Formats: sequence, structure tokens, C-alpha cells
Amino acid sequence: MFTIFHLLVLVGFVYGAIFGAHAGSALCGTVGGVVGAIAGCIVGVCVGRIPGFLTLLWLARGLRSKSTSELKSDLRSESCVTPNCVLLELQRRGENIRPELPVVLDMLISENVGRRGLGWAALTSAFPDLAKQIQDYRIQDSVDDCRKKTNILHWHPIAGKIRP
Repeated sequence: MFTIFHLLVLVGFVYGAIFGAHAGSALCGTVGGVVGAIAGCIVGVCVGRIPGFLTLLWLARGLRSKSTSELKSDLRSESCVTPNCVLLELQRRGENIRPELPVVLDMLISENVGRRGLGWAALTSAFPDLAKQIQDYRIQDSVDDCRKKTNILHWHPIAGKIRP
């Protein structure tokens, strides 16, 4: 998924290269232009990542202020757009997140492709061992295909029986 944060990094890369090449060539000719472009790319990427980093800090702060029951309620809500962050926050608090796996599995077989994407993000970040078992899962596939690919996760030796 390509987000505004990826775009900002890309824009930083391009503008950093252009500005660095221009400034470097003005100071030291062709060699300075090449070195300036490389340095500009590095600086541009770093600057482009700042908004994403600040957003993650803001999100983490918001999640930390919620109670465990609020987080679990949020996770089950259709309006939750960061289930992976919620699961990781619960895990950070020492909570067992395995009981939340059915919520993630429901996301993975949702009619909504966007919801399946959120489920995949949650699975890969909070349950990477399970994500490895269904590496051929694709959020763009049909709901039936997604259901078939996730069936292996309904019984897992570590998690036990997840659903009938």
C-alpha cells in the first residue's frame, strides 16, 4: 500500500537530489554535483520521514492512554484502522493477544479489501509466525480464496482451536 507518508519520502528524495546537485555543482563543479545529489537524497529521505515518525508517536501516545478493555473494544470495532498497532500495544502491556486472533481472521476474510489489508497488517506484525504459514495470501483475491488460504489458521498447534 502506497500512502502519503511514502509520497513524502519520495518527494524528499527527489527534491533533495535536485537541490543537492544544484548546490554541489555551484560550489565544486560536476564532482560536487554528484556528491551533492547523493547527500541531498539522504537528507531529503530523512526529512520526508519526519511526518510519519511524528504520526507514529502521536498514535502510540493515544493508544497508551487507553485502558486494556478500551483497546480490545477498539480492535473489534469496524472503525479501527490500526489493528496492528492496537495488538502490539496490548502485547507491550504483557497481554496475551492469542484470544484476539479470531478478530484478525475475520478481517482477513472480509468482503472489504481494505479491511483485509488491515487484517494482513495485523497478522504480519502481531502474529508473524502465522503469517508465514499463508505467504500466498493476497488481499486482492476473492473472499472464497482468502477463506481457503486462511483455513489452515483455524487450527494451530500453539493457538489451539480458534473456531469450529
